[in-house]
Amino acid sequence: MKLLTKTALFFLTIALFVLFMGGIVFYFSFRYMMKHEVKRELITEMHEVILHPARYNIIGIDSLVFDLPVHYQILPIKDIHNPKFVFSDTLLLDNIMGRYQAYRMISYETNLGGKFVRITISKSLLVSDELVEYVVFVTLALSLILLLFIIGFNNYFFSRIWGNFFKTIDIIKDYSISDAEGITFTESEITEFNQLNQVFEKMHGRIKQDYQNLKEFIENISHEIQNPLAIIKSRVDLLQQNENIDKSQAELIQSIQGSAIRLSNLNKSLILLSKIDNNQFPEREDVDILENINFHLENFEDIIQAKKISLDKNYRNPLVVRADSNLISIMLLNLLKNSIYHNLPSGTIELMTESKSLTIKNSGKKLDIDQEDLFKRFTKSSNRPDSLGLGLAIVKKICDYYNFTIQYTCQDNFHIITITFI
Repeated sequence: MKLLTKTALFFLTIALFVLFMGGIVFYFSFRYMMKHEVKRELITEMHEVILHPARYNIIGIDSLVFDLPVHYQILPIKDIHNPKFVFSDTLLLDNIMGRYQAYRMISYETNLGGKFVRITISKSLLVSDELVEYVVFVTLALSLILLLFIIGFNNYFFSRIWGNFFKTIDIIKDYSISDAEGITFTESEITEFNQLNQVFEKMHGRIKQDYQNLKEFIENISHEIQNPLAIIKSRVDLLQQNENIDKSQAELIQSIQGSAIRLSNLNKSLILLSKIDNNQFPEREDVDILENINFHLENFEDIIQAKKISLDKNYRNPLVVRADSNLISIMLLNLLKNSIYHNLPSGTIELMTESKSLTIKNSGKKLDIDQEDLFKRFTKSSNRPDSLGLGLAIVKKICDYYNFTIQYTCQDNFHIITITFI
């Protein structure tokens, strides 16, 4: 979730909670105030009736004087049982509206004109309820406007204050250590953002220096190792041409030559992995996958015929990817070599391409290693002890470098590797 969304939801949740709880408190407080005001008016009306009964035509004791929105009712009683003001809520029929309306009522028993009477005054709550509803509606409308204002202000504030921060994020996101140019951050009005930019600039300097040192180390060690290996190979070739060596010496020389070749291949593979880790293949071009496959298959033709491997090409779609041509060639070379050398005599290899994927399916013995370790470095089968165990690790590293997806499955003694290109 983005920071803006998270912040907006946080403030919105708090605002809704405060407005909801405040609205409830305000509603009931306002209703209480209105009822209290009606109660005060009823008491005033009752005192007017008691002190000035002539104004209310009390001559007819059983009469009901109707004066909206107040009802006056004076009924005779035999005796006074409760000489106090009694308040209650009731419903009375409104002849004009044709329905029952809520009223607040006050009752009082007293001696009026020499007779015991119960005076009842009822005041309509319709106006009060309408006022409450109107105030609540206005309050909700203002609250909604306030929420919209908060959201709009938060977006404006966020984009204005955090704009330079997101520019910094974009620079870091697109940053590549292999770029010759340095990184430059925009000056901000916020001190903390400037401090963050300064930290990134210092970190960039240290990483750039470490990268250059590592790159030089890899180049130097590659050069320094290859030279002695080349000398060993040439000297071994000279020894093999010597006619005075016996069989045991020849076997030792051959063993030395095999170890030198193995060490040379190991050095090249590890250097390649390091170069990929250090992003030393920034160049990209359109690479034809089918053209590369056919090229490597021609080089493996003698081995394929010697093992009597059946080759089935099912090229359904042309397949072109943007990448470094050398890396793609190395990836395909390792996959094809793996499918050939680990195949069975008179086995099968099936190649299939879709618009975005390549599938290599070959027969072979069951894996004697965990499937999870298949793409790890120096993982090799007991059937091939001479293998370096780096071929599939290099393939996986190249796929990760270009965000390709590689999957391995095994069905009916067939090993299937599928690469999905972006």
